[in-house]
Parts: sequence; C-alpha cells; structure tokens
Amino acid sequence: MVQNFDITSSQFKRDPHPTLQRLREAGPVVRVRLPIVGKLCLATTYEAVQEVLRDRDHFCMESRNAGRKGHSFLPWMPASLRVLVQNMLLKDEPDHRRLRSIVDQAFQRQSVEGMRPAIERSADQFLDNLEREAAGSRDGVVDFMEHFARPFPLAVISELLGLPAADRPKFARWASGMTTATSLVGMLRGLPGLWKLMAYFRSRFEHCRRTPEPGLLSSLVHASHEGHHMSEEELLAMCFLILLAGHETTVHLITDGLVEFLRRPDARAAVESDWSRVDLAVDEVLRYVGPIQMTKPRLAREDMTYHGVPLKRGELVVGLLAAANLDPAAFDAPERFDVFRSPNPHVGFGGGIHVCLGLKLARAEAGIAYRRILTRFPAISIAKPYEQLAWVERPGIRALTALPVRLKPR
Repeated sequence: MVQNFDITSSQFKRDPHPTLQRLREAGPVVRVRLPIVGKLCLATTYEAVQEVLRDRDHFCMESRNAGRKGHSFLPWMPASLRVLVQNMLLKDEPDHRRLRSIVDQAFQRQSVEGMRPAIERSADQFLDNLEREAAGSRDGVVDFMEHFARPFPLAVISELLGLPAADRPKFARWASGMTTATSLVGMLRGLPGLWKLMAYFRSRFEHCRRTPEPGLLSSLVHASHEGHHMSEEELLAMCFLILLAGHETTVHLITDGLVEFLRRPDARAAVESDWSRVDLAVDEVLRYVGPIQMTKPRLAREDMTYHGVPLKRGELVVGLLAAANLDPAAFDAPERFDVFRSPNPHVGFGGGIHVCLGLKLARAEAGIAYRRILTRFPAISIAKPYEQLAWVERPGIRALTALPVRLKPR
C-alpha cells in the first residue's frame, strides 16, 4: 500500500523530525510516491538503510542489472549532457571499482591538511566580502548564502582542482548558474554556463596531458589503475560530480549548521569552548540536520522480501538517511543536538562502496567556516524568525533558499 508522507514541503524541511519519526513507526520499509520520481520504497530505519547502502547482492545502481533498459529520463537528454550523469555514483561493480580506484589514487595526492591554509584564506576573503555587503546595506542585513556559503566552496573546489588563478572568476561565474538552481527553470537558465564548463574542462584535460600540473584535475588525467585510465567522457563526468556533489552539499552543510548554532546558544558555547573538536560538531550537524536526506535510488536485483515487504525485480528503493540518523535503535537520545557526540556512526556521508569521496574536505570546510564566522562575528544573528525562512521544496535535500543574517547588533 502506498502511503502519503510529506517530505518535500517547507514545513517538513523546517522541522523534519516528527515526520521522520512517523515514517520509522510506519515500518522499516514504506511505500510512498514522491514528486518527479514516482512510486518507490523508502528504507526508514538505521538497519534498513545500512542494508541499502551496503548490500550489493540484492541492490544495484544500474538499471541493466535489475532487468530494466535504462532510466526513463536519459533518452530525452542530449548526448552531450547524458555523459554527465554517467558518473561512478551511478555505477555498479566492476566499473565502480575501476573508477573509484583511479580517483582514489588521484585524491591521495591532494592533502586536505595541506589545503587548510588556502581554505582559511579563502574563508577570510569571503567573510571580508560579507562584512562589506552588510555595512553597505540599509539595515545591516546580508544574505549569508549569497555572499559566503555559495562562493566559498566553489573557491575551494577551484583550489582542489588546481585551476589557474586567472580562470577562477569565470569558472565560478559559469558554475554558479548550475549550483544555485532550485527548479527546472533555474536549471535551464544554467545551461549556457554548463556548455562553457564542459568546453573548459575538455581544454584543461588536453593542457594537463601535455603539461602535468599540481591539482586534482591533472592527477585525474594521469592516474591509472591496472593500466586503465579514465576516458574523456569519464573525466568529464567525474569533474562535474566533484563540482555538483562537492558544492551543493557543502553549501547547505555550512548553512544548516550555522543556523543550529545560532538557534542554540548552549551548542554554540560548547563548540566555541574547544575548537579542536569541531569535527565532532560537523558530524553532529550531518546527523541531526544533514543536507542530504536520502540516497540515490537503488533497484532490487531480484524478486525478494525486504523487512517483510515484497519487492519485484527492478523496483526502486531509497534509503532515508535523515530518518536513519535519528533512529533510537542506533543513537542514544537522538533528539538531542550534542556537538561532541561520540561515537557518532551517522550515515550523512552515505556508506558502502559509494561513501562520499570528499568527506574529509567537507569536514574541513565546514569546521573552518564555523570557527571563522563565530569567532569573527560574535554578535551574528539570523535576521528574521526561523519560521519565516524559505526552504527548497525538492525531495532529498534540506536546503534554505537564503539566510539573512545581521553581523552586529542594531
């Protein structure tokens, strides 16, 4: 039986916990209908979600491995764009292992600790911009997302990829049209920037083949596993995966976490008392209000019974990460926002073979952002009531459309 649960509205995004509890109480696996996606099964408990993430014998990513011909949207996409959704997150073994091994090799050459000084400089530069914008506004209010949370991770991605300094402003301009889109119309408006990014990446691939340079992009071009390199199309898909997945999640991780600290003086005081433990606070933000609320759809490889629910081969199953992260069977007092919670086996970064590739970088960016913001602006506050903040009404992501803040008291 298909059940009705609201997991897309602003009301749900503002306060998801009651609905997530009702979903768990409805069962470890619940049939629902979601906008755009349609009917599917949601795994709601920690145990059931872990199985979705890790059980490759019963669940797969690729339609062909579950008796389907393909995702329905792909035939309608231009061939030049279709390549962008053929990244390793949507691959099963052995293709996933081959691509992941190549990318892991490239990532090993990039030290997150080595990037920290550049990340800190970038954070300070965007906080300078934020302060100037606030000083120039009539009421001292500025959109934190527009002037910090969105541009800061883009600058870090530019640094990670090793893009030339002269190219970074246009890279950020092209990318911003895609990374700020919250609707189909917005995505269509971002297409010109997407075409330019594709052409730019291709030109950088060719340059790096001729002249290896520091940075992840050059490392990806030259990395290999058992004699195999990534094809041009695989390189392109990987760069867009790094750009889109690495940007959007970090934007909302920083923003959602800042909101929680500003709403909870006790949590803020705790994290400010010991910045050496800020990674624990980042993990608690991911558990409590993580931006990625669900996994990408898996498909049942065969007819099966999954936690008492019969599944047909090819049926879609999605792990509700947000519900798993609040499951009392896995966490003590899950309703409490405990910035130093340990252990904290949250699934905010996914799990299994598809665990987030950039989790160390995301932790570093968020931790640096929290410390720099709260230290520099001790009087920072949200400039409107929490209930009036607007949320993106899209399944799977918990994201504000804007965050107006006041850096100094009136």
